[in-house]
Amino acid sequence: MKIYLVLTDTNTILSKTIKFYTKAEYNHASIALDSTLVDMYSFGRKRPNNPFIAGFIQEDLTREYFIRAQCNILSCDVTPEQFTLLTNLIQYYEQTKNMYHYNLIGLVTLALNIDYKRDDTFFCSQFVAQLLSDSAIYDFQKEIHFITPQDLEALPIFESIYTGSLYDYLSSTPNQALKPDLLTLSKV
Repeated sequence: MKIYLVLTDTNTILSKTIKFYTKAEYNHASIALDSTLVDMYSFGRKRPNNPFIAGFIQEDLTREYFIRAQCNILSCDVTPEQFTLLTNLIQYYEQTKNMYHYNLIGLVTLALNIDYKRDDTFFCSQFVAQLLSDSAIYDFQKEIHFITPQDLEALPIFESIYTGSLYDYLSSTPNQALKPDLLTLSKV
């Protein structure tokens, strides 16, 4: 079985701000349960036009900032037990999403290299790392609240399978549910 790490550069104001500091190519991380990316999760915007109203989300790939995003998609082999544990964890977060908040302070403390852990809050790469750790897929050697998208990209368990336009990747997958929306948005 495979899972997918999706790193994106959405070119939003928040993404540009983070990129200015990190100088990294990709500054948003999500985890997907299949190659079509239909079941893709992270901590991010709940409302497209407001980056400060954020939390646990199932990514909506029809949002304009994803249509224009560049990405690196990586895959990882997992056991059936790890996959089941991962899906159960995601279901738990989905059912309890109102308990969790976006860790904006954590982004600042990460940038300043301050060891400050907050309960019930995540930023995108922290959330993905927590899922990988809690489902016994990867044992991190540093605190989860210090994990960046670049740290995830460098994990030896992942292999890059696609780099380029997220729109082009989605257009080439058998994901028929997204294709009408992608075609409409590509004309924007």
